[in-house]
Amino acid sequence: MKKKTLIIVAACVGIWAVGWAVTPVLKKHDDNFPDAFNDHVLHERIKTFPTARNAPEVGDGEGLFVLPDWVPKDATDVTVKVETDGNAKLIRFTLADTPLKLSGEEGCHEGAFSDGPTLDADWWPQDVGDGAGRPECSEMYQFRVAVKGERVYAWSNGDLAQT
Repeated sequence: MKKKTLIIVAACVGIWAVGWAVTPVLKKHDDNFPDAFNDHVLHERIKTFPTARNAPEVGDGEGLFVLPDWVPKDATDVTVKVETDGNAKLIRFTLADTPLKLSGEEGCHEGAFSDGPTLDADWWPQDVGDGAGRPECSEMYQFRVAVKGERVYAWSNGDLAQT
């Protein structure tokens, strides 16, 4: 009887260890998995939109993917990754004709961006992170926004903007 218990415990520990080791790799490529798996196992989800106009609006039932007002409506190739059990978010888009207008640092608190993004994705450049870009805190959450050519990268680690 002790041998069976030991085997079951060893199997459970082995499964846990494999899951612990593989989860970071899966999180980088979570756009290939069903939403239920992403939501409940990885706690992250990705959606893409051809333009910002195609992204959900407040009240559409897709609140996690509502874009901040400072994202131009004609922005194209929009990708959003959200934390389903928190408030962290990555946003990537390409600028079109409307220029990016950021409100600035008002409402930001010191230390909100002492680290890079807590989320990661295979489409997120490694050199966008610590200290890059401008703070944008005109809405509920604080964002850091970096522009590289026509491509814009923004992230929030879920820190609330101060009003």
